[in-house]
Amino acid sequence: MTSQTGIIRSFNPHSKTGQITCDLGGDICFTAANIATQGQPASGSLVEFIMDDSSNKLQAIKIRFI
Repeated sequence: MTSQTGIIRSFNPHSKTGQITCDLGGDICFTAANIATQGQPASGSLVEFIMDDSSNKLQAIKIRFI
């Protein structure tokens, strides 16, 4: 698994889910439980993450603010 970078496009604090727009193109889903650093996700935040394709859908894990 390789690290990717992107920008948080949206985050819903009620469902604790959001979308990251990858620098390489496309959007990927994430949950607040996958954020490795402290802090509230906000639109426009730069992040580094790993893409996990082990489940049915592609998801960002080990998200870190940069």
